[in-house]
Amino acid sequence: MTASLPHHLPGHQGAALASMVRMRLQRPARPLPRADGAMLKAAFAILLAGALATAAALYWTHRRDEPSVELQPARVGDVALMIPRNLTGIDDDDRDRSRLVGMARLRLDWPSLGPAAPQSRYKLLITLSPPDKVNEPARQLATYARFLTPTVWSNPGGLVVRGFRKGSPFEGDEFYVSVPDGRGFAARCPINVGGLVDEPCRVTFHHRGMDVNIRFPRAIIADWAVMLGGVRRTLDGLIR
Repeated sequence: MTASLPHHLPGHQGAALASMVRMRLQRPARPLPRADGAMLKAAFAILLAGALATAAALYWTHRRDEPSVELQPARVGDVALMIPRNLTGIDDDDRDRSRLVGMARLRLDWPSLGPAAPQSRYKLLITLSPPDKVNEPARQLATYARFLTPTVWSNPGGLVVRGFRKGSPFEGDEFYVSVPDGRGFAARCPINVGGLVDEPCRVTFHHRGMDVNIRFPRAIIADWAVMLGGVRRTLDGLIR
């Protein structure tokens, strides 16, 4: 009888094979050749440079798309202003800035200040001048009162309206006054301008050391409080 060695048995051969596979799996992976590592680093550097270049292009393109706002300095009495060029109404070819000395003029869109319908774009023409006692509310009311008719009627927006007597300097105008004493708002509007003037109504008041004269369309007179508030806030943002 011939005896068989233990490692020749099928069970022992399978165990040896499994042990060998486990030893190979547990070995650490061989490092990449230096050439392959350098190639990966170069590829990563190229991708990073491309991403940075794309981000920079987007940033500078966005900056070019943003219009720069040119500010025009002006002084009205003792008040210094910095007025965006698009509010002054000065054309690109108009280089005469002297008219802004001692007085300033603004053009504002009504939709940016009040609740008017988007399709109705009204303009407010604003003149800023040094303070004058003639424009004090009490004196304005005293001046107009001498020429007003006794008839009074109401108007939307909490205003009352009176006409001017025939033969007076303001014949053909109406006087819109806030209640109770007209100190909050007092404006003159012509009854008929024949479509020649887009901003026929005018109101003058004091604000932070300046006289503010606004010419505006009659269509927005009921929103007078919103209009005055918007103009005051705009002027506050221009004062330096």
